[in-house]
Amino acid sequence: MNETVVNRSSPKRLDIRSSGPVPGTHAALGDEVTVHLHPQGIPLFVTPVTERLKSDFSAVHAWFVEHEQAIEKLLLEFGAVRFRGFPIKGREKFRDLMAHYPSASMGYKGGGGPRAVVAGRVMEATRTEKDRYIPLHQEMCYQRQWPLKLAFFSNVVASSGGATTIGDIRRFEAQIPQRILDEVRKRGVLYRRNFRDGRVPTQGWSGQLLNIHRPWQEAFFTEDKAEVEAACEAGGLEWKWLDDGSLQTEIRKSGFVTHPVLGTSHWFNQISNLTALPKSAKHWYTLTPEDQRNGGRYPNAVLFGDGGAIPAEDVEILRQIEVKVVVDEPWEEGEIMMLDNVLCTHGRTPYQGERDQLIQFLGAGMNE
Repeated sequence: MNETVVNRSSPKRLDIRSSGPVPGTHAALGDEVTVHLHPQGIPLFVTPVTERLKSDFSAVHAWFVEHEQAIEKLLLEFGAVRFRGFPIKGREKFRDLMAHYPSASMGYKGGGGPRAVVAGRVMEATRTEKDRYIPLHQEMCYQRQWPLKLAFFSNVVASSGGATTIGDIRRFEAQIPQRILDEVRKRGVLYRRNFRDGRVPTQGWSGQLLNIHRPWQEAFFTEDKAEVEAACEAGGLEWKWLDDGSLQTEIRKSGFVTHPVLGTSHWFNQISNLTALPKSAKHWYTLTPEDQRNGGRYPNAVLFGDGGAIPAEDVEILRQIEVKVVVDEPWEEGEIMMLDNVLCTHGRTPYQGERDQLIQFLGAGMNE
């Protein structure tokens, strides 16, 4: 696309943290908004310039519906589009603004992180300890079905930290050593997960252990084992009940996916996100030795598809690449960020104070 007008030679023009960035325009979005690009290439920011889009939610809603296809094209180009300065106040307005998008039919059954539904299909962003990093990842790529797009909403901004970090998967995969790409293509990825029985006492467990070792009753939104088994079958999960009442699931994935619109193949797995390394003390899936003794079973294992261990040094290489591509842009209250779930990864930085970040899953993709 060549409609986006930005002056790539002028750092001042691209410095969105400055008090007066000089924006460009985009013909398909009309003349009521301006656009400017983050210095790291993503996200693309869209900002209102007319009074009605700065103050009238009904006008904003109509604008979003009218420009759905233009926004879709921008997501395919940039992977991430962030809407700053629009009058979006509260969970219900966020829900209503995205109502014209299709839902993700699979919901969040069997999802990896704790989150609650708060308004319709609006959910909390992943709930974990404030001092933990969530590495870059693609949402639910460990499942047969996964959301095509994500919409984040900043309802309450933390006093410090708490950014929803993002990364361009095309930049990321271009830096992965060929031998790692080849090994994953050859062997695939196996996700082995354990969901504890929520009725078993957890006295002495840390908040971190409680967060990541989810009860199956919470993860599958039911207390009925038959419903859990049906959800596993629908999701392509192999499953079995263990003697301690916990549920163990397994699913094998290729580690890659073909983009449903572009037809391009991309890295699509959570090898980095769900692997705990000894020195990753603040990684969200790292447990202390005491946690591991209390929990009894580790909640996640990511292996090659044939059951072989993925070398820790290879996981560390992936983490180092993430550091090179990550974009850490602070939230402003009322912002919305839309992501293409294949083309753009996301994570979270530690934070202080209160933080209320919400998410909606838009549409569903599938791969075997």
